[in-house]
Amino acid sequence: MESSIVSLHGAENEEIKPYKIHVSTKYLDLTKKKLELTRLPHEVLLPRDREWEDGTPKSEIEPLIDFWLEHYAWRQRETHLNTTLPQYRTAISLPSTNTPTPPLRIHFLYLKSPHIHALPLLLIPTFPLTNLSLIPLFEPLTNPTSPTSTQPFTLIIPSLPGLGFSDAFQTSHSLSPDTLLSNSAALCDGLMKRLGYTYYLASATGSGIDSPAGIDYHLLRVLSKHYSGSCLGIHVIEPCIQAPTLRREPVEWLKFVIARFFQANLWGYEKSDFAALKLTEQKLARLDCKGGFEENALISRGGHWPGYGAVGLLGLKEPNTFSYALCDSPVGFLSLVLSALRRRSPEHGLSKLEIIDVTQLAWLPGPEAGARFWASAMHEVERFEKAAESGQARKKIAKSRVAVTVFGADGNTEKYICPAWAGSRHDVLFSQRANGRAGIAVWERVDVLVNGIRGLAREVEKLDPRLRIAPLEGIVVFEEPILEEREGDRDSIDYSVDESEHGMQTEVESPDTIVAISPR
Repeated sequence: MESSIVSLHGAENEEIKPYKIHVSTKYLDLTKKKLELTRLPHEVLLPRDREWEDGTPKSEIEPLIDFWLEHYAWRQRETHLNTTLPQYRTAISLPSTNTPTPPLRIHFLYLKSPHIHALPLLLIPTFPLTNLSLIPLFEPLTNPTSPTSTQPFTLIIPSLPGLGFSDAFQTSHSLSPDTLLSNSAALCDGLMKRLGYTYYLASATGSGIDSPAGIDYHLLRVLSKHYSGSCLGIHVIEPCIQAPTLRREPVEWLKFVIARFFQANLWGYEKSDFAALKLTEQKLARLDCKGGFEENALISRGGHWPGYGAVGLLGLKEPNTFSYALCDSPVGFLSLVLSALRRRSPEHGLSKLEIIDVTQLAWLPGPEAGARFWASAMHEVERFEKAAESGQARKKIAKSRVAVTVFGADGNTEKYICPAWAGSRHDVLFSQRANGRAGIAVWERVDVLVNGIRGLAREVEKLDPRLRIAPLEGIVVFEEPILEEREGDRDSIDYSVDESEHGMQTEVESPDTIVAISPR
């Protein structure tokens, strides 16, 4: 069979290969057996309005187990993903290791806009989802209905290391376990440059304060800080920031106090900010009186702590213990998915198929890498905050450009974030305030996300002409035939996943056609 290999300047270690998902049948059979042998716990019967008090109720999970066993066909889903989404994988070396380590193979989607004036956009999947979960965003961003008046984008969407079909970090030797956010940012920037994009924009797709360890915000924060020469702006959703304090940010604190006192539209604040703050403060006070504050505090402390209850705390402290339970039980993992969906969006309208898709894509490679990433991110974020407290981070450096989207403008949220608060860390170019909760934004609030991304692009273009400069030339397509891969005959550029490294095997099938990748 022939396979296309795309290389930047012909370097062998910078190959980009088309990728097709293929999960070994024996692991699909194993999943089926585990579902069939599931033993559900006994539970206390509660009224319908209280059945979620102890976590995922049996009435919710049993129908989904039956659907997974009897109606869900992974091969059909696999074929659909392979035929509708342009998938690739490339191996990228980490820049900061002291000793040589194998490069990580990063799985990514590359969706080129049909419009010549499209801008390059790096989309980061909301943790712990994969890039295959962002489908609702693709069409409105790449091919808007009015492309002359509405900015289109070419999308590059990687799965974070250890999630989906990207390799996991190996932290046992030279790689510090508390630098995974920083190294993920390096991988993302390296991917964009490998594709020929010297300058680009980046966006989160989920709420920072609802994200485990605030990953959805802090990864973009690190990317924009350390790679500001190429990442010209980021869009963040409910960033993990607090109101300014007199001790840490006296000037920003004074602006906040004055604007709030006069209920004025000053320094990025709007009168609606103060109304929303008052409503959320009243709501938290009522919860505190009823003894419900601690539960909600897990998702309201600046995103440092994830909103997954006792299981989340166990995962942070002992990711291996957490992983043994989830790696052996697809139903246990499904229960966690349902709990997470419930906390983010109690009234979500996801179908059984969509819920099992999310669960299956996380279950196949094994959830252990995601658990370790989560635990590592929590420690890395704590280090960021300690540095900020001690003044180490207050050097005179240019602030990264951001667009900020917040929810709860109507007071319908546990915590309201004033966009102007981000001014202590970032140069806020654009902000928008939406009613309701962020929920599962990639499915439920697509229009808000797209508007925030376009707002960022519009403001960056006014300030920085580099965004319109054509990307680097030099991506070369090699059309030499590649020998068909045989069992036991794998060379140094094998892109299949070693069974010893993953709980579920995924393989790359060599495509029959030559596919050229070019930036434009």
